[in-house]
Amino acid sequence: FFSIGTGSAQIVTPLDGVYERVSLTNTSTGNQLDAGQKGLMIIAHGYYSMMTINPDRPKLERGQRMEDLPEAEQITFMKAWLEMNGHTGPYEVKADTLIWYRHLSENPREVGTTSRLPYTLKDGQLILHFNLANGSRWEWVWRKVK
Repeated sequence: FFSIGTGSAQIVTPLDGVYERVSLTNTSTGNQLDAGQKGLMIIAHGYYSMMTINPDRPKLERGQRMEDLPEAEQITFMKAWLEMNGHTGPYEVKADTLIWYRHLSENPREVGTTSRLPYTLKDGQLILHFNLANGSRWEWVWRKVK
């Protein structure tokens, strides 16, 4: 649970808003990762929250319980739902870098970590850049919807 003091001044940045995921592209190969994923990111009042997930993941019928599925189907169901990306926490902007402080994450290894993401704002899009440990460079595009 996070609270924002009502007596403190709120900092608004040009990044504040609601965004939908457009793409995640390996800039070295041009390949898109998880092209079908949907995502939502909210940046406001010094905090951010983002989540991406495959909209085609299996769903339970109304009233159906996962516990009622055969064990193999339960495992398949849970694996599909684990293929998501979500984290939240405070953020700050320094020059052209967005800094995320992950207080919560779907990945326990990311809780308490910090990401420094160079970014650009262009034509209503927030474009984040990051590198992975294997040396690949990525461009993550988000479209501002509000």
